[in-house]
This record gives sequence, C-alpha cells and structure tokens, in this order.
Amino acid sequence: MSNLPVVDSLDVFKKLRYFDVVIKLDPSLEPDWDEDNVDHIAEHGLRPEQVEEVYYNEGPFPVLALKTKKRGRATEYRYRLWGTDASGMYIEAIIAPYPEYGLWRCVSAFPMSPYTQKAYLRRIKK
Repeated sequence: MSNLPVVDSLDVFKKLRYFDVVIKLDPSLEPDWDEDNVDHIAEHGLRPEQVEEVYYNEGPFPVLALKTKKRGRATEYRYRLWGTDASGMYIEAIIAPYPEYGLWRCVSAFPMSPYTQKAYLRRIKK
C-alpha cells in the first residue's frame, strides 16, 4: 500500500489550519496572463478563464483564500485559492497579487486532489 494518500491528506490538513482567517480577494485587480503562465496551467488541463472564474468567485461554491509569504529574499505574498469554476470544477490556484499595478498573476493552477476537495467541502459547510 502506498503512503502517498496519507502524505496528501496531511498536506491538506496543514493547509487547513491556516484557513482560520480567510482573505477577501480584491475584485478590482485585473489578471496578468502571458505565454508562460497560460502554458503552465494548460499542462494541468486548465484555461485562464477557469482560474479567473475561481478568483472572481463565479462558481457555485465560495472561494477560500490563504495568504502566504513567498520564501526567499524578496517579500512577496501569494494567495492559495480553493474554489470552483462556473462549471463546478474544483480548482486550486496560486495567485500573486500586485495591487500597486492593479494586477494579479496566476503562478500555478490545477484540479484539486480528492483529499483537498473533501477538506474544502468540509470547510465551506461550517
């Protein structure tokens, strides 16, 4: 039996403990797409419109947003979003906001794992 599901489950629970303070995303920021981030999310089977639907909360379920500090020399905050697109697909996205430029940039986005999806659904039912 593989330990992978246990590791995934533990990772989900680590993320959840930070969701006590859910951040409200700034709807006035515009998305910043270029070939690099569009190609990156396409590798995960997603399109920019789907990530935008999560960011602007156009899906049937609310968005949970966690603010994290990027490791390294520069201080940069990122949001880890859990939400759904308009079709109801469960998506996790990493977003870097740049309010000084009126933009947010998608760093990565991918379909939620089954474990993350269960944790997300439990969290939004509270």
